[in-house]
Amino acid sequence: MVFGLLVPGDTAAVLAGVAANRGRLDLPTTLVLVVVAAIVGASIGFGTGRIFGARILRWAVFERHRERLDRSGRYFERHGSWAVIFGRFSTFFRTMLPQLVGISSMRYTRFLLTSTIGAIIWGSAMVMAGYAIGQSFTAILQRVDSWAAMVIVALIVLAVVYWKWRRHHRTPTDQP
Repeated sequence: MVFGLLVPGDTAAVLAGVAANRGRLDLPTTLVLVVVAAIVGASIGFGTGRIFGARILRWAVFERHRERLDRSGRYFERHGSWAVIFGRFSTFFRTMLPQLVGISSMRYTRFLLTSTIGAIIWGSAMVMAGYAIGQSFTAILQRVDSWAAMVIVALIVLAVVYWKWRRHHRTPTDQP
């Protein structure tokens, strides 16, 4: 769960697509691996929620939110499948939703089916986006002289350093 928040799957999948475009990875294998990794990760999250979720929800801090939690459970009963599928496209929900669904009464078989559908759609979209970015990057490199590319990269780095420096050295009156 923590690793998923620190290193978003979107980034890894897009970079895998770029690597596939550059010939470092096989595209079909990359697609399968990203989808399988997404399914396995979500299944582990579901299991974690199923095993520990009920105990966590009994903590006193959640008592004042009991009505909201019950409403959320009823929402999952009606719309849980769609939440699992479309939750893939949000880093936070992709990371946290399997645990929340594990806490709910959704059966694992239903979760696995909807999670697989979402993983196929999400994984394919992310890897193919990376593949397209890789194609664009290759075309740009063919048209731009390597010295010009280095100058552009240096200017971008200098701009970011200057921006960070200005942000750090602002006086309280400079800030809105």
